[in-house]
Amino acid sequence: MSWVGAGWPENKPEEYTPLMIDLQFDLVGTTIPTENAQLLADALQGLLPWLADDTRIGVQHLKGAETNSGDASLNLNRRSKLFLRVPKARVDDMQQLVGQTLDLAGHALQLGRFKTREFSAFANIYAHFVDTGSTGEEQFVQDVMRELDGHFHLRCGFICGKQQTLQSTSGPIHGYSLMLHDVPPHKSLQIQDEGLGRNRLLGCGIFIPHKSIAPVAPANH
Repeated sequence: MSWVGAGWPENKPEEYTPLMIDLQFDLVGTTIPTENAQLLADALQGLLPWLADDTRIGVQHLKGAETNSGDASLNLNRRSKLFLRVPKARVDDMQQLVGQTLDLAGHALQLGRFKTREFSAFANIYAHFVDTGSTGEEQFVQDVMRELDGHFHLRCGFICGKQQTLQSTSGPIHGYSLMLHDVPPHKSLQIQDEGLGRNRLLGCGIFIPHKSIAPVAPANH
């Protein structure tokens, strides 16, 4: 579904200085559970309880390749990284994670050193999973429109992907992938800084730059 807002005043060129930054951790491990978002969030909060104090702090979904074992696990490769989005003022505190081993339901995941990565003001930004609390697509779209309009005062287009489900301790979470396009530079930085929707620690509402909208656009567009 594609949507473009109307009725806003034209976005004026403005500056935005992000308060958050991405950290890219090296990983040592072989497999992770397919459903790992809640396990990862819990393990990280066990080491750094303050991660839950700021709703902007995010843990991006870990990616892996499906195994042939049929045991609901994913294979990691040597290029696999863990991305955390944290306040710039907390970067030094994140050194406490270096060398720690996370236990994800019996799967060991050791964290190595990390690099910092500033946000890029791309016009197209993409979130793998956005959770607004609504299960149906129509209500989800209304939620997105409301947040873009009411909070970000943003005029842009967006493309909503297929519904997905994420398992959490409070039950299943329903959400959608979301591409925002034609976003002004300062708003791109703000949305990456703040995110959209809820459950950032479970990997929801975390936007990253995307060079093209083609991979998520409907086939007939």
